[in-house]
Amino acid sequence: MNAYERETTVNASDGDAEVRIWTAQRSVITRLRKHRAFTEVKSGTFEGSVWAEFRIPADQWNPATGAKRSRNLSEAQRAAIGERLHSTRVKAA
Repeated sequence: MNAYERETTVNASDGDAEVRIWTAQRSVITRLRKHRAFTEVKSGTFEGSVWAEFRIPADQWNPATGAKRSRNLSEAQRAAIGERLHSTRVKAA
């Protein structure tokens, strides 16, 4: 495939529980393989170019970043973050 044929296609609808991503862009494949939220369901080569298909639960999909970040914080960690934010805002005022 030439450079214009190596593309990424995202399929999402309000009725689907998953978002499907098909890509022949090596850098996108590498990023999605490293991200734990994406599941690789198929891959192969076509005309010397690698391609892969991934899925992600629709509730974890964010079109701006690809996947929503999730952090499991303890109450102590939340309080510490809140205090840092508050002290930063007080200094800025």
